[in-house]
Amino acid sequence: EEGAMSFALLLIDVDIFKSVNDTYGHAAGDASLKRVANLLKTTFRSIDFIFRIGGDEFSVIMVEMTSDLKDTIQDKIDVINEELAKEAQDAPAVSLSVGVAFSDRENKGESIFKDADQALYYVKEHGRHGVQLLLICSSLFFAPGIICL
Repeated sequence: EEGAMSFALLLIDVDIFKSVNDTYGHAAGDASLKRVANLLKTTFRSIDFIFRIGGDEFSVIMVEMTSDLKDTIQDKIDVINEELAKEAQDAPAVSLSVGVAFSDRENKGESIFKDADQALYYVKEHGRHGVQLLLICSSLFFAPGIICL
């Protein structure tokens, strides 16, 4: 993280994915994962890195991204979730939960991955289907969608 270009790490989880497989079958689950991957690829920039970590988990590294551009990430995930809320021909409606940490965050935790994971856990524990941006803050002002710890 230190001395490198600014970036954001997004950890993404398809909400309640096991129930998709259990209810609609593995073919529909696979179609849902492909749909998520395609939406990530078309919504994020060509300079960003998109990974499938495994199962129903994805990650995006947004290069040249600082915490003051946090609304850009929120907007991108909102667009993806709006599209995923519509059933496709071969894939049921799903949603994403996303945790985000920035390389320029204050009071960095042990690692950017753990900070993004903590933000993702917060989303999962508070209703899923959304984004939490982790900025470890020293002020008392909390902006919407940002966890200050």
